[in-house]
Amino acid sequence: MIRRLTARLQSGTLRWGQCLLCRHDCEQQPLICRQCRDELPQLERPCPLCAFPLAVADAHCGHCQRRPPPWQRMQVLADFEPPYPRLIHALKYHRQALNGRLLGQLLARRLEPPYPEVILPVPLHWWRQLRRGYNQATEMARGLQEVLDIPVNHRCLRRHRMTASQTHLNRRQRRQNLRGAFSARPMAYRHVALLDDVITTGTTMAELTRLLHRQGVTRVEVWAACRTLEH
Repeated sequence: MIRRLTARLQSGTLRWGQCLLCRHDCEQQPLICRQCRDELPQLERPCPLCAFPLAVADAHCGHCQRRPPPWQRMQVLADFEPPYPRLIHALKYHRQALNGRLLGQLLARRLEPPYPEVILPVPLHWWRQLRRGYNQATEMARGLQEVLDIPVNHRCLRRHRMTASQTHLNRRQRRQNLRGAFSARPMAYRHVALLDDVITTGTTMAELTRLLHRQGVTRVEVWAACRTLEH
């Protein structure tokens, strides 16, 4: 099934009404056809704090029981497995912004209430966003808003220092790399959702969550298309 989906991810000019995966017409389901949607991998029985798949629903994994993360809930679509890596790579590096909208729509249909007051896309540094042309988290937020009537605020969080890529850094180096990189404006929200494309170590989300708690936010959720967290 996964090989079949991955094979459908191909380059080419996209017409409106075509599935982003197989390029077949999908008038009844915008951006993705029913067959591709039904074959997408999804997480089953995830831990509410880190989305690690468990044998029992609504249970907390042993790692989160010993060392709970600073946020109060995490909700994601799936592990970082095909076809999601191709979708996300094209979104971030090949200007295929519609992929973000699709991922946002798919995520919105998996989210469980209670819903937050606002969605806060993880900010990019202005220079990186200028080069990319958009913030991929913001594009995902557009898709979320098409399904859920939750406002998006792009001004609460700011990334005022361009940090080195986190890809090849360990957990401790990631924390040092992000120290002081973000700031937050005063806000009246008490329940918010941080939105990004992929959760890797969770370091960025932990830094932002602590920042939001200092601003008086009492409940922070982490939303993403995929996770690669390992225990």
